[in-house]
Amino acid sequence: MSLTVEKEVQENTLILQIKGVLDISTAHVIEPYLEGIDRIETVILDFSDLELIDSTGIGAIINAIYLSKEKNFQLKLQGMNELTHHVFETVGLYKVLDALKGEFG
Repeated sequence: MSLTVEKEVQENTLILQIKGVLDISTAHVIEPYLEGIDRIETVILDFSDLELIDSTGIGAIINAIYLSKEKNFQLKLQGMNELTHHVFETVGLYKVLDALKGEFG
């Protein structure tokens, strides 16, 4: 199982396209992209090419949410298929994201 991340910067927006499997063996791949953020206002995690996610992958996204608060950038999730959207909804990922957005405002 593998995961690749394609990085694109458009002005003050960083787009990370997540491709493959986001699980215990690959969750660490995302961290360097987020830790090195400088002068970025928005980060978009695009899951259009995500094949599978497990609880460790969910944890990596939650870490990204908390990092967005720490580094003061807006995090957006996009491109989820129906199953991934349902998993995110079930584990409360959207609620965590919305709660932290409220703290920014």
